Amino acid sequence: MPRNDVRRRLATVLFLDIVGSTALASELGDARWREVLTRFRRIVREELKRYSGREQDTAGDGFFATFAEPARALSCAAAIVVAVQELGVDVRAGVHTGECEEIDGKLGGIAVHIGSRIMALAGPAEVLTTGTVMDLVAGSGARFEDRGIHELKGVEGSRQVFSLRAVETSLPEPLSPDEAAARLAMIGASGRRRPIRLALATAALVVAAAVAVPLLAFGGGSSTPIGLIRVDGHTGHITQIERDSLSRKNWNNLASDGGTLWQYIGQTHQLLARDARSAHINYSFPIRIECACQVAVGFGSIWLLADRAVDHADVATLSRVDAASGRVVKRVELPGTTAGGTVASGNGAVWVLENGGKLFRIDPLKDRITRTYETGAVETNTLVPLAGYEWICECVVNKILRFDPRTGHSKTYSIAAQAFLVGINSSTLWLLDPGNSTLTAVDPRTGQEQPPLGLQGSPIQAVVAFGSMWAAAGDIVDRVDLTTHERSTIAMPKGVWAGGIAADPASGAIWVENSGSAPHFH
Repeated sequence: MPRNDVRRRLATVLFLDIVGSTALASELGDARWREVLTRFRRIVREELKRYSGREQDTAGDGFFATFAEPARALSCAAAIVVAVQELGVDVRAGVHTGECEEIDGKLGGIAVHIGSRIMALAGPAEVLTTGTVMDLVAGSGARFEDRGIHELKGVEGSRQVFSLRAVETSLPEPLSPDEAAARLAMIGASGRRRPIRLALATAALVVAAAVAVPLLAFGGGSSTPIGLIRVDGHTGHITQIERDSLSRKNWNNLASDGGTLWQYIGQTHQLLARDARSAHINYSFPIRIECACQVAVGFGSIWLLADRAVDHADVATLSRVDAASGRVVKRVELPGTTAGGTVASGNGAVWVLENGGKLFRIDPLKDRITRTYETGAVETNTLVPLAGYEWICECVVNKILRFDPRTGHSKTYSIAAQAFLVGINSSTLWLLDPGNSTLTAVDPRTGQEQPPLGLQGSPIQAVVAFGSMWAAAGDIVDRVDLTTHERSTIAMPKGVWAGGIAADPASGAIWVENSGSAPHFH
């Protein structure tokens, strides 16, 4: 081919594919594998669009895309790693920047081959890059680990390879086999409705702020025409107002993950499953247990922790409620009572923390206790399973306890104020103090605190997502950029009292619930 028919241009290339796709396709069967692929491709294309990437080629479960800026390619790759885990799969990715050859509208050349070979070296939930990319993004805040020098098949010479560890937020660990299986179990063939599991994730961690009971609602009150408000998680602009009469007098009862926005309505004791993009109700069902329950959602079920009478004595019981029918399908009895305890889903299991510091690990597939731990926690009503640890907020005594179920050891950090753990990103704990309206960053390795950041409004529930902390705070939503610490407020429409908040990473949405008025706690 004549030389003038070949055009060369500088580009950052991104290659990615699903880890273990051949075995997975065989295990799932054609229909379910097609559904997984359809959702996977949708997620990848949404992230490419968000980060201005250009899709060059798609084959099976693999993608080849290009970017004008290497920092955008890294952010896009990291976002895809996080988002696709909700399907129950992990991806591997490779990123390189160099001159590419463009022939008949298609890109090729050594730079493209290098990107492909770099991806082939990556493990599950890993983004590998060349030293070229690392040098180009110096100063952007991206963190890397050295993976050594490698010879790349079909490419002359050797390359220094680096693993991306954090960009905007830390990259997650690969899914455990149990966690992957549980998430995949929620995906049926196209056209079949299956409830989508909800688990806490690094990209959007929702934890109780002013109230230590997740998804707990309070009844009574009149209706209001505005129920939910959608805020763009990147611009902070209000983009949608959803009108219904369901949210009035409900606080701190939103949670979102895997494309479903869960909302508990205390007046009618119903749990709503909404589409996290539109807030339209997909289905709902009654919680057919009369109790002041602790509630968690995960593994296709609703988990209710409450006491019930057995032989004239109160016994702690964890009830698994089917997320499609609302029926109790299994009860797990626990020693002790639920007073002062809590339940949470994550790290591949359902966890119950009882008053006195005893922690139970429940296998969500077998409905039985598999391990019991003594954490030594003195306060037990806030538990966050994340990144392999169980984080216990001993907020009353100004401490955070990090329990490692792999070793049975715990580490305690002192905090300056009675605050609530609202998120973890880029190896930083974020603590919200509703009473003093402050947000404090703590280094989990040393326990060292940064000076608190002042907030506005009356924080009730908080979420860490899209590089910021968002707090539902009455007539405003308070936003803090977790990198620059820049603060801003989003004014709510007249008559709206923001009392609940959740984030959907896939659509970039922050959902705010109108509670009508401030809560009155007893």
